[in-house]
Formats: sequence, C-alpha cells, structure tokens
Amino acid sequence: MRETRRRRALPLVVARGLALLGLVCALVSGLTLASSAGAGAAVRTAGYGGGQLMAANPSGGYWTATATGGVAPHDGAQALGSPAQSGITLARPIVGMAPTPGGGGYWLVASDGGVFNYGDAAFHGSTGAIRLNRSIVGMAATPDGRGYWLVASDGGIFSFGDAAFHGSTGAIRLNRSIVGMAATPDGRGYWLVASDGGIFSFGDAGYFGSTGALHLNQPIIGMAPSPDGEGYWLVASDGGVFTFGDAGYYGSMAGTGASALGIVIDPPTPGYALVESDGSATFFGPPSAAAATTTPTTPPPSTTPTAPPPTTTTTAPPPTTTTTAPPPTTTTTAAPPTTPPPPTALLQGAYVGAADPTGIASFAKATETSPTIATDYLPMNDGWTGMDGAGGSLNWLLEPWDGSGYTLSLGVPMIPDNSSGTAVGTLAQGATGAYNSYFVTLAQSLVSGGASHAYLRLGWEFDGSWFPWSATSSGAEASYASYFQQIVTAMRSVPGEAFHFVWNPDAVAFTESGYSVQAAYPGNAYVDVVGLDAYDQTWVTPQTPANAWSSTLLPGLTAAQQFASSVGKPLALPEWGVIVRSDGHGLGDDPYYINHMVSWMETASNDVAYEAYFDYDASGFNSQITGGSFPNSLAAFTADLG
Repeated sequence: MRETRRRRALPLVVARGLALLGLVCALVSGLTLASSAGAGAAVRTAGYGGGQLMAANPSGGYWTATATGGVAPHDGAQALGSPAQSGITLARPIVGMAPTPGGGGYWLVASDGGVFNYGDAAFHGSTGAIRLNRSIVGMAATPDGRGYWLVASDGGIFSFGDAAFHGSTGAIRLNRSIVGMAATPDGRGYWLVASDGGIFSFGDAGYFGSTGALHLNQPIIGMAPSPDGEGYWLVASDGGVFTFGDAGYYGSMAGTGASALGIVIDPPTPGYALVESDGSATFFGPPSAAAATTTPTTPPPSTTPTAPPPTTTTTAPPPTTTTTAPPPTTTTTAAPPTTPPPPTALLQGAYVGAADPTGIASFAKATETSPTIATDYLPMNDGWTGMDGAGGSLNWLLEPWDGSGYTLSLGVPMIPDNSSGTAVGTLAQGATGAYNSYFVTLAQSLVSGGASHAYLRLGWEFDGSWFPWSATSSGAEASYASYFQQIVTAMRSVPGEAFHFVWNPDAVAFTESGYSVQAAYPGNAYVDVVGLDAYDQTWVTPQTPANAWSSTLLPGLTAAQQFASSVGKPLALPEWGVIVRSDGHGLGDDPYYINHMVSWMETASNDVAYEAYFDYDASGFNSQITGGSFPNSLAAFTADLG
C-alpha cells in the first residue's frame, strides 16, 4: 500500500458576494506544501463531509475505506476496526461510511444495506436481510449519532434509530442514479445528490442549486453541507468542486489526474479538503500569512446564478422497506449551472473476470491504481434470451456491479450463438431491424439493473474472423454499419438510458493491407467513442519490444487517432495488455510496452477517454499482470498509472 500523503494547497483569492451563490468549478494548478502527519492543520471537521468510502473526525483526522472492508486511519484518526481486520467475508462490497459526532467511531454500509459499527458507533438496524429494489449507495448519521439513514441508488431512504423519514425519490423516475446524501445540521432534513449533480431536498433542507442540467466531465460522487445548512459543496470524481448557497469556493483538483473519494470541511474557518483514493488529502482555504508571499492563481470568473425552479410537492413515495416515517415533503428539480466543467484525466479500468467488483478492488490494490471502469461481457453462447436479459437472465451479471461504484464497459454480442454453437442471426438480417426488439429488451435490462451509463462495445473486434459478426468484406462492413445504427436507435428509445456507444475494432485494423475499416463506421450520430483493442503482440521480425511497438502498435494507434480526430470522437482502450500467447507471438514481460502505451494514452492530443487493462489468464493467452508472470511489467504499470 502506498504511504499516506498529506498536502496543503495554497488557496485562491476568490470573488465574494453573489459569485459565491452560483456555480463555480475550476482547476487549481497551484503550489502544494507537505505537512507532517502530526500537524493536524490540514483537515478540520465536525462531522461535515461527503463522498464515497471516507469519513472525518473533529480532530483533524479521517478514515478511508475499501470495497472489501478495509479501513485506513489518517492524520491521527484512531484505528477502530474493520470487516477485513476481523476476517469477515462480505456478501456485498462496502459502499459508504459515516462518523459519529465526536469522531470516536464510524459505520460502514455495504451495497445490500448491511451495517458494520466500530468504536462508539451503535448499531440501529440494517437492510441486510431485505430484498432491495436498488442497491444502497451511501449513508448519513443524525447529529446526535443515535440513528442513521441509508440511501439506495433510486433515492429510496431507510431510517433507523432516531433518524426521521422526510421523503425520498424512490417512486420518481430519475435522470441519473443517486450517489449520496447529507443531513441538515439539526437532522430535520436531508439532501440527496445524483451522479449528474441533481439535488433533491427534503424536510428543512433548502435548495440552493445543482449541476443537473450541465454535462459534467466526471460524475458527482458526494456532497457536504455548509455549517449553517445554508449551502453545500458538490465534489466530482476528478476532484472538481461546485459551490452553492453560502458554501465558499477555494479551489479544486480537477484536471490534475486526481481520483477523489470526497470532501471534508472546516466549520470553524472557511475551507475544505479533498481526499483522494490513495488516502492523501489536499486542503483549500482562504488566503493566509503563509500564502501571502505566493502569487495566487487567477480565480475563475464569477457567475450570476439563475433562479432555482420552484419546488414541487410530491405524493408519498413508498420507501423500499417499512419505516416509521411521515410521507415525503418536497423535492426539487435542477437549476442549470452557468460554468463549464474543467478538462479531465484518463479514466482507469480493468477486466478481471465476469461480475467481479471485488476482483477490481484487488487489482486496484495490487497495482496501486484507481480504476473506475469495469470491463465485462454479455453472454454470447445462450441465444438472444441469454444476452438481452429477458426474464432476469442477466441478473447474475448486473447485480454485483449495481451500486459498486464502477462504470461498466460491456462487450455486446451483435449475434449470439445458441447452446450448440450456431449463430442465431446474420449481419444482413440485423441491418433490416429484425433483431431490434432484443436490443430494446437489453436496454431495459441495463437501465433497470443500474447500468444506464455503461459504455457499450457493440460487436467488438468485428475486423477479425473469430466472432459471428465478423465484417471482413465490403458487403459485411456495410451490413455491420447499418446494423449498428439499428441497435443504437433501438436502445436509445428506452427511457432512462444514458449509454455511450463504442465502435471498437482492433487497433491494427487501421493499417491492415487490403482492408478499409472505415467502411464499417456507422456515422457520428451513432458513435460516442472509438474503441481500440491493442495487445503486446506482433508478427514482425526480429520480435523485440522496440520493433513490436514501432512496427505494429504505434502505426495502428496513430492511424486510429487520426481517424477518430477526423470524425470528432474520443478514443478508448477497452482491452490492452502484455501477453504470452501459445503461438509465441506475444512479447511476454515487457515494461517497454507498458511505458509506451501509458505515455501514448496520457498524451492529451490523442484524446483517450478511458483504458481498461485485460488482467486475465485465458486459454491460449495470458495477460494477467497481477498473477506473478510479469513482474517488470507490473512495476512499470504501477509507476506509470499508480
């Protein structure tokens, strides 16, 4: 594990007054200063904070948690225990954490609503034995610590102890899933926040604005209220900060490559700290004597907030379990923000096997990286009903990912096989719309299964001959392109979808002699991302790392980037990795490949949205970088991406 680091960022001088009432989100590229673990000045909180898998105490310390139930104390916070320390095998991953008011304990909550209490945190109940409509995504404690709320991804609220029910979005169709909640200072209300920054206020929680109408570069992961409850901060997964009401803006980590877990604030004095997935914290606050000698970064322009829309009264939406709750009061739709989001860094991901979020967490630990993308594949050998989710056939795949915090990058078979291995369709038939109903069903299954934001790799690696949707002739390419259009149109017809459609050949398809991969392109209206699969393999001689890179991979990547740029689409690397092949054409343990691939993907002009390393040992080839066969490559991977 990487040693915890604490950083203190010199703050920005920001405009006061009306500017603080509006949305402000900007990149802070300024100076950071290291502080000692015992200084205790970088992070102060009195229970105010929000995000994923973190909590703070009022003495300057904080904890971070992992999906597998590990808890790490930082900056003086006490080590109070964890499921991992006790050897508990979790049925579902940990998704949230909340501290007791005095910081002498904390609760952890799993995606099934199972609650684990440590220190002076008392157990008040859970949903661990209840079948939920949607997975739990977070929790918040009451001001006296004698109760707590659990919130599900559909906004269903479960109240325990002295936590009162004030309302929920459990019966409302949401644009995006709920990712967290925060209680008002008196506990008589709370806010729910969605991944698009939409805010829903209940009880005495006031509405001060949202990012619900803005296209964000990275999703919102949490929120924190201001000490008096007259404002709040939202934090995105890249460390972007959005402020509303009397919440002050002092800087962010957007555009720095950060992977944020959440935000904690300093009630006695203005300021907040952003906590990253490696446990480090960066503090932002108003100008101080220490900062006076440093030229501040130019602050972002102030914005005049638009008036929030009126609140709407809702009927009593039933929570997904019995509560001693009054009917809901009000919820609010989102007011459009006025400040564009900052640029973002390369999103990390991996494939570790089917339906295995715990495996992704293990990959993250082994590589010291922060994957947010999980590659997986829909079944392709059980006919249409096995692939489209009809009758709950995809529950085994989708349920483990729902509420895990990972965004799926799904391989979607255009033409599955039946149980006998025979293809159940053709590209030509698909091009007529003959199979559209299956993809409508699939879209419904994904939306209801919590995967409405998935990257969908329709008929991936179509330039090869190994899948039933192979498109290696001009006629097949034309049918493939038309069929792709049919699928996208069908799936976009389903309410609640927010899919990203990925057109995904192999990288070398762009330089293959006699083959025009562009002929299979369905058009910009149907493609969101151009995907490339690029393994460390070559058929050139001599078969050296440098030769493989310069003669095979780099030309393909370059040609693909030029094509993607010409059509105005970002790239993705949904599959890549070192490889040992049974035919000898893999380069094996090759840090040269890792270094050059990462450098290429992180080059801004190549516009790579995400990468997902193929960490798997399959029959005939092995790319499992964490399995012990590629120690030098693993070291390079950790150094480059960790």
